[in-house]
Amino acid sequence: MKTYSDIMAAFLASGPDYVADLPDNWKQGRTAFGGLTTTLLAAAIAAENPDLPPLRTAQINFIGPAVDQLSVSHKLQRKGKNNVTFSAELNSPIGAGTHGIFTYGVSRELPREVDYPLKEITVKPDDAETFFPKHPDAPTFLQNLDRRLISGPRFMEGADNPDVLMWARLTDPESWDKGLMPLLVLADTPPAALTFFDGPVRALSSMNWNMNFLTDKLETEDGWWLMRSATRHVRQGYSSQLTQVWNSEGRRIMDAMQLQAVFA
Repeated sequence: MKTYSDIMAAFLASGPDYVADLPDNWKQGRTAFGGLTTTLLAAAIAAENPDLPPLRTAQINFIGPAVDQLSVSHKLQRKGKNNVTFSAELNSPIGAGTHGIFTYGVSRELPREVDYPLKEITVKPDDAETFFPKHPDAPTFLQNLDRRLISGPRFMEGADNPDVLMWARLTDPESWDKGLMPLLVLADTPPAALTFFDGPVRALSSMNWNMNFLTDKLETEDGWWLMRSATRHVRQGYSSQLTQVWNSEGRRIMDAMQLQAVFA
């Protein structure tokens, strides 16, 4: 079983070609888990460009399945005074996989600012219930995640309000103080749409993922991030999902949206 740290160490050592062999425990069906492939894109960019400003926004397209050996390349699209933008591609022997646009930006002082209020933390991770689907067809990548349910429905509960709040971190302790990269892995995990259905779903697959980062201080206690995943749209084979992420102090650090294809 390969941990996040195992995969990342081998991947970074493969530069500048940047390849990774997909372990079975990081698969989502026949393809690689999207949180992992997204992180490999960002990691290759960061490794070759160590002086980048903080990541501000990313747009990810999950074009096709990624299998066997994963190959990553990236290209500088524009470097301005304030922002730097890269495109990145992860492909595999069967074709196009995960492609993305990453924009990094310097911090600037503004004469007037507004921020989300701190979220009150009422339940700590140790006091929350483990959130793991007990289903024989559950994706294998879930064994790499430690998730604790605070509120909301469970998978296949037929919920009328698919709105889940949970703590999440990787099971790999070496990742807990690594900031952005483990967060990218985790933030693709709370599938609100699966709580809406009351019977088996053949597959749920992300098509795109848009992320805005609200701070350049991506720090949290013991690797725990508080995540809310909600959807009010599951129709015509697709679900639009909104996600917010807070750190252990209740500071909101990320807003995101996904479109997911649902095969019931």
